[in-house]
Amino acid sequence: MMSFIVGISNLLIGLAYAGLGLLSAWETISLHRYRGWSRFGIGFALMAASCGPHHLVHGWHVLQGASVSWPMLAVTLIGLPAGLTFVYLRFETVWGGQGDRSLTVSPQWVVLLVGILTLVAGWLSAWTFVESPDFSSPFQFLCRSSGAASDATSLWGGIDVASLDFAANVFVTITYGMVGWYLADHQARRYLTEGAWSLSGIALSGVFFTCAQMHFVNAVTPGDSLRLAVDLIGIPASVYFLWIVKQVHSDSVLDWNRRPLVGTAGLPARRSPWSADSSADRA
Repeated sequence: MMSFIVGISNLLIGLAYAGLGLLSAWETISLHRYRGWSRFGIGFALMAASCGPHHLVHGWHVLQGASVSWPMLAVTLIGLPAGLTFVYLRFETVWGGQGDRSLTVSPQWVVLLVGILTLVAGWLSAWTFVESPDFSSPFQFLCRSSGAASDATSLWGGIDVASLDFAANVFVTITYGMVGWYLADHQARRYLTEGAWSLSGIALSGVFFTCAQMHFVNAVTPGDSLRLAVDLIGIPASVYFLWIVKQVHSDSVLDWNRRPLVGTAGLPARRSPWSADSSADRA
């Protein structure tokens, strides 16, 4: 049952990433004449082009009998609410709906939720490293009479920290974790200035935090050459997307797609001065 849940969930996540990436690419291409090229849209499309196949390959292999762990199941279930919320809001926009909601939740509750999720993330990280045939629960290694120090080497028994697969997933864990940080920081600033949170922004922040956690779990899970190839492609995509998010976060770049793929991108009243049509008219 655990393999079925993890496998199907990853297939659905992969399809969602693929759909969002194609939608982002289509909007970026179709609207560039009126608004110019969206660096954020390009970055999101490139990121989705690597994350989508990663989850599709991983989900298929799990359904075919690949190894699966309790931390993998836990992080998959934790990430579903944020992912489903963002996908719903994004496609609500396509169907002509509102595409976002403003939340007036007290910051104390938000801090409490973030604190709980941080503890859960730390617990999952520890569980990921200590999980082995000798440990049936994430706390068992703490209860051994010989102490944790004697088990220091056994914790790494099944993990090849020198492998390319481990390095690629850890690298993406860091980059997507930083993306989530910038998105969450933007939401905190938004609350300070407007007194409300963006549901889409909160959901997207959660997506990248849980995505980073998933890659961390995958780093210590045996993979194959196909997943490794997809993960290696995802490294430059994640770096570019992180750079764009950092630029938008610090207002260092002009981008009409400031709201990450949420909100109706209608045609502007007049063309932007850097669009192709405006340049042709001036010529």
